[in-house]
Amino acid sequence: MNEFDNLMAEARGHLEQKQFKQAVDAYLQVRNETGDSRQQAIVQAELSWAYYGLQDYRQAFEAARQTLELNRQYEAKEDVYRVMGLCSLALNNQADAEKYLQKSLDLDRSSEKQQVVLYEVMKIYFKKQTYARALKIINEIETYFYQNQKDYWLSILFYKGFVYYYQNDLQNSEHVFEELLENSADGKSRATALFGLAFVNYARKEYLKTINLCEAVLKSDPAFFDPETLGFLSAGSFFHLGRKDVFDKYHDQLVKNYPNGRYLRELEQMKAQIKN
Repeated sequence: MNEFDNLMAEARGHLEQKQFKQAVDAYLQVRNETGDSRQQAIVQAELSWAYYGLQDYRQAFEAARQTLELNRQYEAKEDVYRVMGLCSLALNNQADAEKYLQKSLDLDRSSEKQQVVLYEVMKIYFKKQTYARALKIINEIETYFYQNQKDYWLSILFYKGFVYYYQNDLQNSEHVFEELLENSADGKSRATALFGLAFVNYARKEYLKTINLCEAVLKSDPAFFDPETLGFLSAGSFFHLGRKDVFDKYHDQLVKNYPNGRYLRELEQMKAQIKN
């Protein structure tokens, strides 16, 4: 092995061991030792993943960008675009994330490493409310994750249930959330399934069931990620059940905790109906 290969082996060893700071230092040393643009492109590509491991997403993105600048014919472009897309996601730049992740998929859509890219693109479509496109990807990747990575599969079920919900297909939505509930191995996962079922029952005007489901969510996961929505579903359910006294308590607490909340307009409309 020549000096370049020796230094790269050391850097890769740190990267494989997730010793990201040592990996960055080693890759920077290699980069300073070679003037060959193709070798520098390889260094930059791998350096980008070391920076990504450090959660230094701007540096990671820049290292990946420089890879293509140094070698337009770089063989593993799908990996370069993948890290650029993931960095863009981490930096909350959804448009660039979608662009670069799609570039990665255009080069390789079928390999195992790209299934996570498809998963991330699915989430982007979900956030954009392009539910048909999100569902198409879900159907493409669900079997792979069911067979190989159950945590991802459970997350996919969560998105799939809400895709059906927002498409007004309550029957399929309920079926998916029940499947998620049956396969949940911990409180957090169980809570997400119950959360979805609360939405379905609220839409069906099954308000007592909705209240019970919201309570079950917090029992399963006291630190649930969206207490505001749980509060609104409970408040709305008590309102429709005619329990205006309980609604008032939920209303006041939600307004206090979320003065610019997502449900403020609907809460005030309910409050106005009570006064009238």
